[in-house]
Amino acid sequence: MLINKVLWYSIFIPLVVGAIYFRRLNLSHKYLYGFVITGVLTEVISRILKNILEVKNNMPLGHSYISVSFIFIAIFYLYELKGFINQKIIMWIIIVFELFSILNVIYFQSYYSYPSITGAASALFLVAFAIVLFTRIMVEGRIKILSQSSLIWINSAVLIYYAGNFFFYILYNFILNYSRDFIIRALNFFTILYLLFYVLIAIGFWKAGTNQRTYR
Repeated sequence: MLINKVLWYSIFIPLVVGAIYFRRLNLSHKYLYGFVITGVLTEVISRILKNILEVKNNMPLGHSYISVSFIFIAIFYLYELKGFINQKIIMWIIIVFELFSILNVIYFQSYYSYPSITGAASALFLVAFAIVLFTRIMVEGRIKILSQSSLIWINSAVLIYYAGNFFFYILYNFILNYSRDFIIRALNFFTILYLLFYVLIAIGFWKAGTNQRTYR
């Protein structure tokens, strides 16, 4: 299907761009690159499980991805928000979220069910981080040309994608019970968000790799 091909190829865009400029990236962006690698490995393993090993339910992989990827992208914000908010707040959010993810599969959602609860929670936290970072950018006013800043591209990617993802997670069961035509339209919409997300991150890596300064 076209959707699967788009999802498959789009994730390699920031992987390649990030690899080209990796040595020029600051520490926060290198953690973000770790987030991208996590996504690529998850997609590769998912395809192996589905197409080669013929595993029908790979939801445990989805649960693991949400937990691991959240750590990388939250640490990105930990560095970029340093000096603006107390770093201990983000550290505690990471710890609490990871504990919540464990408790979720023990008491609420099976590893073999769609990770809608942890997915929605992670999306909510990341949207909050993105809003706070935009607040810092506006308050401090250090970036004179917004289009030249890696933070603008990356933070926009996170805000747009995870805001959409939040509603997808909380409405997942409703979407499944609706008409097939509605499901296809919903999936196409979130495919566009997915593609936009990774393209914007790739642009962010490119901007960061061309000596673009970011907050430290």
